[in-house]
Amino acid sequence: MLLADTLVHIGLAVLPLGTINESDGVQERTFWLRNDGTEAVTLYQGYTSCGCTTIDFAKDSEIAVGDSTAVILRFNPKGKGGEFYESGTVVYGKARKRVVMAMEGTCITSEETLLKQFPVYVDDYLRISTNRFDLGIMRPGERKERNVAILHKDEGNRQEYITVAFEVTADMEKGLQHITRPIIIKRKGKDVRCDIVFDVMIK
Repeated sequence: MLLADTLVHIGLAVLPLGTINESDGVQERTFWLRNDGTEAVTLYQGYTSCGCTTIDFAKDSEIAVGDSTAVILRFNPKGKGGEFYESGTVVYGKARKRVVMAMEGTCITSEETLLKQFPVYVDDYLRISTNRFDLGIMRPGERKERNVAILHKDEGNRQEYITVAFEVTADMEKGLQHITRPIIIKRKGKDVRCDIVFDVMIK
């Protein structure tokens, strides 16, 4: 039995953008959908995977059997870095079905964005996202984990994450504490120490 409302892609459902620069600005691609069902369908709604991506199509338009329609996805790489996969979804037909399309690639971040994302200077080759965490109220035996993002400037701006943990032990003083813990960053076979401060109210 044929479905009464089926949109199919003409061409690729995921378009590879390759490597782009943040400074390249908004990337726009057009996707084509064809009604391969047995009845006309209406496009009702669209949404995207994040605020950096927008979707544009003829909302509330009816697509006759065999006809096609264009859907435009726009990806804004501002403030983005690394690999990306951003999708757009169109809701259509009586059964409110969904068809998804996407763009993927790698974004090279501008120096300005990198400085905002990694504001803490460690040395000429390393920067980190933060060196201080507010853990709020904690009690003995309680443990919290946080992630520190590391930028290796001498390795093509490679990024990694280190998980740091803090646990309140019974011998810790109560009240507001500012406790320093070291993390070790591996850089070209050598250990680089960086101190992280935990602000915590111990009850």
